Amino acid sequence: MKIENIIPVSLGSVPADLLLKNCKIVNVFTGKIEEGNIALFRKRIAGIGDYTQAKEVIDLGGNYVVPGLIDAHVHIESSMVDPVEFARSILPRGTTTIIADPHEIANVLGTEGIEYMLQYTEGIPLNIYMMIPSCVPATNMETNGSTIDATDTIGLITKYPRVLGLGEVMNYPGVINADRDLMTKIEITRHLYKKIDGHAPNLTGKSLNAYISAFIRSDHECSTEKEALEKISRGMQVLIREGSVAKNLDDLIGAVTPYNERFFSFCTDDRHPDDIERDGHIDNMVRRSIEKGVDPIIAIRMATINSAQFYGLRSMGAIAPSYKADMVVTESLEKFFPRMVIKDSKIVAQDGKLQIEITGNKIQRKMEGNFKVPFIEPADLKILSDGKKTRAIRVFNDSIYTEEEILDIPPSKVPDLRNDLIKISVVSRYSTKKSIFSAAITGFGLKKGSIATSVGHDSHNISVIGTNDLDMVMAVNEILRIKGGIVIANDGKIVAELPLSIGGLMSELPMEKVVEKIKELKHIARDFGCIINDPFMVLSFVQLAVIPRVRITNMGLVDVTRGKFVDVGI
Repeated sequence: MKIENIIPVSLGSVPADLLLKNCKIVNVFTGKIEEGNIALFRKRIAGIGDYTQAKEVIDLGGNYVVPGLIDAHVHIESSMVDPVEFARSILPRGTTTIIADPHEIANVLGTEGIEYMLQYTEGIPLNIYMMIPSCVPATNMETNGSTIDATDTIGLITKYPRVLGLGEVMNYPGVINADRDLMTKIEITRHLYKKIDGHAPNLTGKSLNAYISAFIRSDHECSTEKEALEKISRGMQVLIREGSVAKNLDDLIGAVTPYNERFFSFCTDDRHPDDIERDGHIDNMVRRSIEKGVDPIIAIRMATINSAQFYGLRSMGAIAPSYKADMVVTESLEKFFPRMVIKDSKIVAQDGKLQIEITGNKIQRKMEGNFKVPFIEPADLKILSDGKKTRAIRVFNDSIYTEEEILDIPPSKVPDLRNDLIKISVVSRYSTKKSIFSAAITGFGLKKGSIATSVGHDSHNISVIGTNDLDMVMAVNEILRIKGGIVIANDGKIVAELPLSIGGLMSELPMEKVVEKIKELKHIARDFGCIINDPFMVLSFVQLAVIPRVRITNMGLVDVTRGKFVDVGI
């Protein structure tokens, strides 16, 4: 679009392509509600006011119009659907822009995976911006599938206009200790005037100062108001997260005031499609915030303009001339629900239902998941540890954090179902020679069978929990056979599975089918005694050796706070 073509429409001398009449417009700049019409030209807003002439007119009958919602940090792969299906799931909920970090597929397939995400999403009706993963691999305490070095980083940042900068810098010890490779990536990014996202749970004081000194200006890992306020006071944008497991809105929303709200944004990070179908996406965070007492205008700012301005998205996050015609129509701000979603001047969804077909830029090559390990046997899952007591990983419902728990049970007696102590094993998918480590875990409540997944942040090795070795072996070998997925086994048989054939992370099935499968798998897990609401998401984070406190990788049991391997037996 040439500017000279939109100016006559803005002046009212040329009819608009589309006119939205009788609108209550949420002005995120003034905090006021304006009544008027919105004139649209091609994919842009031409003007707001008493426009009357247009090729097409839609009378909104006094409904509210707000900017399209923005997810400030999300891993598409964690939805377990491909990028097009992900767009299909969130557009009806009013999300028109996302800042995606393809960290997961990068760990599996490297730059090939990142370019798949960028190329496949060209031209779809969702603004997808990306951050180049900064920590691939995330740690040296596990085996992963690839490395993204400084040369790769500069190549991707300069090649693709939709790349906004460097993804979440998980390796905060590497920042504080000025790791050479990480410093190179950061220096390259900042000198290109690109953003650098953070990931620094519980970092405080001088360590936080040092971390921010590396030009890292956002964080989505805050878990308390105190932590959020300290990070804002040091110049960070705090992204309040509400994922499928990591849920921080209730704990953080009290920190938001009219004085500091511009430094808060909303993100989902990792969210399954069944949760989106049931509760919503960023729209759910707007509703919940308002229910918690946040002024509706402030909640909408946190979901729109705050994120747009932080990431330098000059044409998004507001309803104003020259901004993209991405809008959400709702009957009420207090009971915020997207009745109509407009993307690029077209109605894409109504009453929660998609109104258009979405197809991606199909990639011809098959994105297989780098599964090299041979089938395993029960003997491969033995816990190699002596001792009279067992150091176990304690998991919690709706949390990605873990704790250490010491039980008066020798490792040789694991599993012990009376004490909710079951076995966990991590199998490297990338090694032609078996690389497996087994330990103990508690908190799942599983009474029979096993659950395995090829989704395991961040390196995405196969993790399996179980009440017996036979079912654990069955589940892992089925994942290897189908080249990725979630599998439940019991009594030596495969009970249910969700194939994830794209990188062992995402399904080729339509979003609706994936939702059905996830619901089925959760139901079976509950029947097997599992007390975790989303056992697959919780299990996927048990390998994450950059989040406190105890994790397991294919190399061993990790005490994250001490940054070292520890023994299962005590």
